[in-house]
Amino acid sequence: MPTAACDDDGGPLDVVVAARGAVAPDAVAAALSARWSGVEVERIVERAPIFWLRVRSPDRGRRAEVAAALAAAGLPVRYVASARRTSAAVAPRFDAAPADAARPDEGWAPRGASDEDEPVTPGRWFLRAEEGGIAVDRRRCGTGAGMRLGVIDDDAQAVDELGIDREVLVLVEQPPRSQAHGALMVAWAVGLRRPGGFRGVAPDASPRLYLIPKPGACVLALPVAIVRAVSDGADVVVCAAYIEGSTTPMLDDALEFAARLGRRGRGCPVVFPTGREASSPPDSLHASFSLGFGEPASDPRVFCVGPGARGEGWFLWRDRRRRSRPFANRGPAVRWLAPGDDLTCPLPPASGVGPATERLCHAESSGASALAAGALLLVLAQNPALRVPELDDIVRRTLDPVPPEAPASAEPAADRWDLLPEARDRDGHNAKHGYGRMDAGRACLAAGDPIALALVLLGEDDAARAWHDARAARPLARGLYSRRLARWAVRALLADPGLCHGLCALARHARLTAGDPRRQRAHGVGVVLRHLSVLVRGLAVSRPAPARSPGVREELATLLDGLERSATDPDAVEAVEAGFGELAAAVFVGAAERAAPESAARARSTAPPVE
Repeated sequence: MPTAACDDDGGPLDVVVAARGAVAPDAVAAALSARWSGVEVERIVERAPIFWLRVRSPDRGRRAEVAAALAAAGLPVRYVASARRTSAAVAPRFDAAPADAARPDEGWAPRGASDEDEPVTPGRWFLRAEEGGIAVDRRRCGTGAGMRLGVIDDDAQAVDELGIDREVLVLVEQPPRSQAHGALMVAWAVGLRRPGGFRGVAPDASPRLYLIPKPGACVLALPVAIVRAVSDGADVVVCAAYIEGSTTPMLDDALEFAARLGRRGRGCPVVFPTGREASSPPDSLHASFSLGFGEPASDPRVFCVGPGARGEGWFLWRDRRRRSRPFANRGPAVRWLAPGDDLTCPLPPASGVGPATERLCHAESSGASALAAGALLLVLAQNPALRVPELDDIVRRTLDPVPPEAPASAEPAADRWDLLPEARDRDGHNAKHGYGRMDAGRACLAAGDPIALALVLLGEDDAARAWHDARAARPLARGLYSRRLARWAVRALLADPGLCHGLCALARHARLTAGDPRRQRAHGVGVVLRHLSVLVRGLAVSRPAPARSPGVREELATLLDGLERSATDPDAVEAVEAGFGELAAAVFVGAAERAAPESAARARSTAPPVE
């Protein structure tokens, strides 16, 4: 396969042979030894449908010659690519069977839920709804229990503090321990697994750390690490190491493997940061921080995350002359913002350093990607059946929009071009902010319950929280449907716009009539029952909806039978209308009454401590 500039085709052999099935290294060596001397073949990945071998020889040769020699020997070659140079070539499709879907490694044990105090400090602003945080509502978001996080990094200092499941070495013999970058990624996403330790976004997720070589060694380690993490059963994979210039056919294979076969075939989300790579075209006087369209983070299968500022907008920093400059790339592939300003340092201080005050760490786009990965774990914990496109849809529908123009606090700017563009596309995208800032609280509410999803889409966040609480505390709300049906119905609403509109219309009607029985009666007897029957029947027969398990089909049939019987009994009709009115009042009227004290509590939590 061709590569980009500095192609090593025709030089000493160092290539990856991708096969269509398992091939013995000795067979590859035998097929090539007649043409090249000193052939060494190393099995890199043998996990259907990915079969990679690395072939090296001091003799010169071209990849097409290697492919031809292997094909002549009857070996099932998909492609041959450089192991050391980048390439924009797309790998030929691989054949995958349902049995190839990734299932959790039995040795990677999930964690149970825990309940520990999480102190409110200025440096933990990124967890809150205010100040540009990701709005982790622990009461309703949970802790990510049962989820598994794969973190790919090239340094592992201070990992002993993390309580990670294990370290996995990928094409390195010893774990590098010169910096704490990998430890920070794990800690911000998950936290420290010890009493009183820092609790990250998803503190009860189980992390594994996949360690790869430093940049420049080869372009093979990143795709191998992704395949390994996904194959081990990771629910989310994040890599915030320097991976610019590592696009290859193998990375294409790895991302396709994650998207198609991760999480038992539902797909495993892969999170990359936007990075910070300055470039300047020959005819320009401006140094642009722009994400190259050929970089790994620009791949459409990747969730590319940029850093948000504390308070508002894109993360900017002040130079010595107090001028604002960007701290991350922008570009058409940026998906979301997550906090990237100074965050509390989650790792304990070095020995001999007193913990007198909270320490802050520069997070940038690396920290933002770790926080985004933690938020995705929380959402998936609420609805593990979500496929990656559904997860993407929920996160995008629940984002906080970010004004495209730079805030007044960004002035003076070192270069006005750094703050462009100051507009957003019709679909809401901006090159700096993507589609907006992640809101874990909204996304978790929407992921786990169809009515909460409808309320969030209406902008009724307080009502969605009230409905979540009612499902936990009120027998009437709890008995309407099972959690299994709730999770499936969320996916059905995402797939079927007509059903989603119908449920949103019912929620709007509840808002209009809440607390006012006269207004409810004015619409006529039985109208709510009729609307409910149409919606449940729609769920039962919707073609765009995901496949229904036997349990879901049975519950839908039972609900529909009950609604149809109620329609013939005036007392039952009245009971349905009364129950609807009771729940509408609890959700909308009760939510309004609770909103004021909750807002006051949040304001107190963000106030600076009194000296």
